[in-house]
Amino acid sequence: MRSINIDSLTVPDSLARTILIDALVLVSFYLTIVFAHLLPFPLYKLDPMKILVLITVVYSNRGNALGMAAALPILSFLSTGHPVFPKFMIMSLELIVFAFVFIALSQNKSSGLVTFLGAVLISKGVYYLIKAGAIALGFLDQVLISTDLYTQIQALVILGAVYFVIQIIRNRTQLA
Repeated sequence: MRSINIDSLTVPDSLARTILIDALVLVSFYLTIVFAHLLPFPLYKLDPMKILVLITVVYSNRGNALGMAAALPILSFLSTGHPVFPKFMIMSLELIVFAFVFIALSQNKSSGLVTFLGAVLISKGVYYLIKAGAIALGFLDQVLISTDLYTQIQALVILGAVYFVIQIIRNRTQLA
């Protein structure tokens, strides 16, 4: 009988961390889809994909975060048919811009608030700019702003709360 030395088959911590984060994000994503069908209000308006991208940006590497930002709207389209074809591409671009700006501002040692608000505002600006172009060119048959301001503020507050909790957790683990 032969034996195999498994000590040499170690998985790098960064790879294991990336796999774990991806698994948690994808499970959370699919649970969000399930809850979206069970709840009496449209959960997607609270921007759950951006929350998941935020978690990936903070706890994973840049390439993985950008890949997850691109993939989530595509997976949503493939599994539920929502959002419609051109809009899921626009949403992917918004999430990629969010991740990219967040990472760039974090690397420049910007304050947490500047990083967070900068990423949200720039990505939303890009989203509405591209959506307006898609509507004007006839690729998308929707109104420009389909989510009311109150709901968008709620989504921003929830995203901000998630970011605040992440910052508290990161600061506690760095002190320990």
